Amino acid sequence: MRPRRERAFDALVLAALKLAVGAWVLHQGFNHVSDDDYARTVIAEQLAHAPRLDPSGTSWLPFPFWVEGAIMMVAGRSLAVARGVAVALGAASVAAPYLALRTVRVARGTALLATATAMALPWNAWLGVATVPEGWIGALVGAALVTMAEPRARAWAAVALLAASLSRYESWPACAAFAALCLWRGAHGERRETAWAAVALAGPIAWMAWNAHAHGSALHFVARVTRFRHAVGAADIPLADKLLGYPRALLEQTPEVALLGAVGVAGLASSRALRARWRWPAAAVLVVIAFLVWGDARDGAPTHHPVRALAAIWWVLVAMGVDALGAARAAARPTAVRHGAGVAAALATVVWCATLPSRWADAPGRTDAERRDAQIARGLDLRARGVQAVHVTPCAFEHFALLAAWGRPERATIDPPTHAPLTSDCPRLVVER
Repeated sequence: MRPRRERAFDALVLAALKLAVGAWVLHQGFNHVSDDDYARTVIAEQLAHAPRLDPSGTSWLPFPFWVEGAIMMVAGRSLAVARGVAVALGAASVAAPYLALRTVRVARGTALLATATAMALPWNAWLGVATVPEGWIGALVGAALVTMAEPRARAWAAVALLAASLSRYESWPACAAFAALCLWRGAHGERRETAWAAVALAGPIAWMAWNAHAHGSALHFVARVTRFRHAVGAADIPLADKLLGYPRALLEQTPEVALLGAVGVAGLASSRALRARWRWPAAAVLVVIAFLVWGDARDGAPTHHPVRALAAIWWVLVAMGVDALGAARAAARPTAVRHGAGVAAALATVVWCATLPSRWADAPGRTDAERRDAQIARGLDLRARGVQAVHVTPCAFEHFALLAAWGRPERATIDPPTHAPLTSDCPRLVVER
């Protein structure tokens, strides 16, 4: 098979596997991570109704809403369309890390195994089908970091980071690391590198300029997040917990990533070839983690399920570890040792795969207080009856599920939340005639 056809075939197989994982997760009852999922769908529906440059008018970055809102203009505004967009983009996005690994000359089998492992992680399985328009951005950033030191992929990585920087804030330190590499090479005579640095930094600069114009402060989005964290009590935890929050999340919620990352670091220490391939991506991972820890300590980090901010890191560390294991096996002598290592790796893979279904089933959003089936059903009823306008009094944030299912959020008048205990009767609705 010719290289291009081989890679296209592998990407299609990986996308099909990703769809299969997503179908299983949805079949088991998963539908959302938090109310933010539905809030984002509501924003995309509002954008499809009345396009504007800054869809949310809040701290949420605009690019994912541009994408989903544009699709909703054609396919319609509904929760089903939001789910379909998430599933399709999630499946397509797995091609990026695989092709990135092949671009930096990782063997075909190693690239396939690394990509399949990362995409099957429980959090990647859930984010791949949740109605969040940016669930696929982690794979894009991971792919850009894998190829950041490869001259042939510099333009692609710069454009990918530009899109990511207008989607998720944790991509900003990745942009900074990429730009630093480009500027360093530019200072050594490679003039085009400066242009790629500018592309990667354009997103953060543009967003801060917009905040200065629209809100009077280039860092308005940080102040907004900080105020919210203080309002909900997320800022009141001890400083030690803030400093250890992201490293602990990496260890506890994605232990295989932490293990493969450690294996990858050992590989870097022992192999010149691995150092050449992974030293810049590994350095970028450290920059991203440092940025997240610093943001958490200063109360500027994500509030709900912050582990999602580690998505790009999962792809890099898994790939680095699998590559190191593959290199160690290839270098093993004698042949019996190499074969034994292969059998041990296969057995470990089988055992790990056997644990996945139960871990996929242990998804967020499944407790009685978190489920939104009643709200979705009420929203679909409003849609079916052709209700023109409603007055909504929420208990907390549960009303976003109802509005997303209704698909006409611009026709709702929203009162301040009552903070009453969440039940299936929340929110209170008054249909306006």
